[in-house]
Amino acid sequence: MKKYLIKSFMMKDGTRSCLLYNGEQEPLLYPNLYLEDEVRRKRNTATTALAVAKSISILLVFLDQRGINIESAINEKRFLTREDIKSIIYYMSGKINSGNVVNINEKDRLVSSGTIFYRIKIAIRYITWLCEYLLGSKAYIDEKAKLFLRMLNGYCPKKKIDENFYTKRHKAIDERQKTALFKCVSVNSESNIYTKSVRKRNELIIILLYSLGLRKGELLNMRISDIDFSVNGISIIRRHDDKFDSRVNQPVVKTLNRVMKVSDWIMGKLINYIKTDRRNSIGKKQHDFLLVNHRGGKLSGLPMSIDAYEKTIQKIKEHDPLFKDFSGHALRHTWNHEFSLKLENIDSSLIKINPELIRSFAMGWSPNSQMAAIYNNKYYQEKMFKLLAIVQESIYTDLKGLVYE
Repeated sequence: MKKYLIKSFMMKDGTRSCLLYNGEQEPLLYPNLYLEDEVRRKRNTATTALAVAKSISILLVFLDQRGINIESAINEKRFLTREDIKSIIYYMSGKINSGNVVNINEKDRLVSSGTIFYRIKIAIRYITWLCEYLLGSKAYIDEKAKLFLRMLNGYCPKKKIDENFYTKRHKAIDERQKTALFKCVSVNSESNIYTKSVRKRNELIIILLYSLGLRKGELLNMRISDIDFSVNGISIIRRHDDKFDSRVNQPVVKTLNRVMKVSDWIMGKLINYIKTDRRNSIGKKQHDFLLVNHRGGKLSGLPMSIDAYEKTIQKIKEHDPLFKDFSGHALRHTWNHEFSLKLENIDSSLIKINPELIRSFAMGWSPNSQMAAIYNNKYYQEKMFKLLAIVQESIYTDLKGLVYE
């Protein structure tokens, strides 16, 4: 079975993308044409290009296992059968090992419904594009080709509401987890799990994630120049393909630009980190990204990478069984839960704007976004349980007078 590699790169103008290679380190013609034509040309991010490349590489492994040369098959009009397409859908539902080399794990195939949806969508789009690219206008004239394209379109998945939306475990952390979290990351805690060189930085990371509900890309993209110390404001700014960012795997802001307010206490934490640990590590590597590496050597002082961030979070996950499902993104869900709870204690006469518009602003969502239903799931569940309990108590009162005991 062939193995495929994905290599990310950055051009001089800051443009980032990736290429797909075979096991002999040779770039693959059609998959890379597709990445350029359908992904980068449409101004999708490098992160999207990487996700598309991974999905295509899984498809290629399947085709290799079946001995199918998809380009030759299309040129010779030996199109995939309905059973082939069904087999692709099953195969794309499998897990892959970490890293860029695709290796399906048959013993544990289950992945999330969202991942399955995305992989299948990309696989079908790629095969459709390849058919149109290789056959040209014949793709819509030849009867066999037209039938094949209609069949592909029929198997392209449609996004559905998760059937477990109301019952699945919410992602926001609870009070017990919150207490344990800050106990293991607070700088002056005896239970701090990090080495002294990164304690201030890692405490600041968790404080900012919890207080602002940031995504990791927004956090790692943050610059000192984004902070307005005079008004305690922090700007969250999109900088895709930033040529001044040395990281090939660039952390980016996924949602809209916005300005967030922070307390004097958080601003004091920011200033303290900037003037001490960050200044001591930056050396001659002059840049104004807020979070930097502190581990020494040639990487010391460079902007913190996504990998370094993930290792920081992984350390928390491994520290206590309480955190086995923890992620930095869980604190974004927690922020939404806290926001809803705190609104209950604010005089409604003080809120002149729709609270959901405030939430969308803080999260960077469009004003008409429906994302609150996802990120505020814990709060909705709690409220529904309370209301349903009241309804059940009322039903019980009615039944008491009707049921003979």
